[in-house]
Amino acid sequence: MTTEDKYVIALAVFSVLLLAVGTLISKALSKAHPKVIRTVWPIVAALTGACYAALVYIARVNVKG
Repeated sequence: MTTEDKYVIALAVFSVLLLAVGTLISKALSKAHPKVIRTVWPIVAALTGACYAALVYIARVNVKG
């Protein structure tokens, strides 16, 4: 298995994990006060984007070709 394959698998696992965690968070916030949702949603979105960008950056640095 090449390094590229390992990062592809890592991104796939990360995407499935995001789906599962996002589902749990949405269930938990479905009955929350709108102010809570407006506060939590941007934070979670920023963290998700930052984690994904970091993983892609690490993959690009380590995969040669």
